[in-house]
Amino acid sequence: MIKGFNADKVAENCSADTIDYLAATLATPIDQLEDYSDNDPPFSKAFMLFTRLSLMVTRRRPELGVHCILIHVMPKIADLPISKINKVTVNRLTNPLIMQGKIVQSKRVFSLMKQFLAWCVYQGYLEQSPVGDIPINKVGGTAPAPRERTLSDAEIWVFWHIWDYHNVSESTRWASRLVLAAARRPDEVLRARVSEFDLENGMWNQGNRNKSHRDHRLPISPIMKLCIEKLIAAGKGSEWLVPSNKKPGAPMSKVVLSQALRRMFSDPTMPTLEPFSPRDLRRTARSCLASLNVTSDVSRKILNQSLVGLDRTYDRHDYIEQMDEALCKYSDFLFTLIEHDGVGDLNHKYKGDRLAVGNSRLG
Repeated sequence: MIKGFNADKVAENCSADTIDYLAATLATPIDQLEDYSDNDPPFSKAFMLFTRLSLMVTRRRPELGVHCILIHVMPKIADLPISKINKVTVNRLTNPLIMQGKIVQSKRVFSLMKQFLAWCVYQGYLEQSPVGDIPINKVGGTAPAPRERTLSDAEIWVFWHIWDYHNVSESTRWASRLVLAAARRPDEVLRARVSEFDLENGMWNQGNRNKSHRDHRLPISPIMKLCIEKLIAAGKGSEWLVPSNKKPGAPMSKVVLSQALRRMFSDPTMPTLEPFSPRDLRRTARSCLASLNVTSDVSRKILNQSLVGLDRTYDRHDYIEQMDEALCKYSDFLFTLIEHDGVGDLNHKYKGDRLAVGNSRLG
């Protein structure tokens, strides 16, 4: 089934050219996308057909691939017949990106070109792919190690209170705290609508508005309720939980939390911490749940991750009661931390280690 796309959502990450390209691809009839008299079409024409028949069918976010190709590939080989694409061609697309230190982009270009050329083999345009035998780790080296940063108990205290020492909006302050309290991805908070929250029954009905596109409901713990009520009050009737203070009727920019954190930690009057980003808060929450003896299955359900093994297929329990119990335990843990009078007796890297904040405004 051909997937449509939400132009507003696509616009958050991609250019207007990407939106126009996807719209044109959807609107163009198949007999115009594919010239039956041409067995060696130019890359631009073949890629549009590939977008329609592959990217828009198999990918949740085809716009990311299209955006990448429009920027890094089309300007160089749009008119090149696909039979002329070889290893040298593909390397000349990725090498400049590697030289600029854009390793992730270079790997993305290579991966998309490899997928495209394999599709060309399947369609009969090519006998074999010129890059079919090349593993992606040959492009710019092995993939960077996944992030491991989590916040210690002392750092959680600093993170929670640091917002009170800077001139940020109430929405930014409480949105950042809700990311930690609810173990959510930042954009799941920043793109939430007020209508998703049933405070009377204590439930966040997120729907499939998440990375995995799985329907999700999350019990609202006491500390989550505090954050949500503060956000609704700060929103002053907006349909968005975190409305933009620059664009009326729109949600807050997805980068606002990371930008605010960078500004705060560049302030010499603030504690010197190992850098972290809003995305690390979700990992911190997951680690805290483990420290509270919450089972992996329940933690996975809270984070809206798949169960493992046969449970992924056969276990259809909603885990609402177990999630509610775990989130309340986590809420009590966070309240206990943030209500401390400073970080003097909170553990940092290990039990008994202390975070030095004496020369900062939080000291």
